[in-house]
Amino acid sequence: MKDLQPTSFNGQKLKALPLRTGTRQGCPLSPLLFNIVLEVLATAVRQEEKIKGIQIGKENVKLSLFADDMILYVENPKDSIRNLLDLINEFGKVAEYKINIKKLMAFLYTNDERETKKTIPFTTAAKN
Repeated sequence: MKDLQPTSFNGQKLKALPLRTGTRQGCPLSPLLFNIVLEVLATAVRQEEKIKGIQIGKENVKLSLFADDMILYVENPKDSIRNLLDLINEFGKVAEYKINIKKLMAFLYTNDERETKKTIPFTTAAKN
C-alpha cells in the first residue's frame, strides 16, 4: 500500500491518503478503469516508431482493441516484438499490471515463419 504525502490545504496539514490497488468483484467501475489504463498502453504502442504496423490504404495500423483483448498488426515481427515486450514491461512497472505472455497468441503471415517462431515468446496459431 502506498500513501500520498501530506500537503497543505488552506494552511492546514492533510493526513496521508492510503491508496489501494484493485476493485471488488463485479464492480461496474472495473471495466471502465481497465479500459482507461489499457488505452495508455495502446497509445504508447501507436506512438512507438520501432513497432512497425501494417499499411491499410493510407493508414498505418498497429492494433485493435476489443474489451480486454488487443490485436497487434506488425510488419516485421522479429524487430517489433522485442520493442513491444520492452514497452509492455515498462507499462507493467508503472501501472502495476502484468500481461501473461503465456496467454498471448501470434498469427503469423510471413514467408519466414519457421525463423520468426524462434524469436517470439508467444504461442503461434496453426494455419488452417
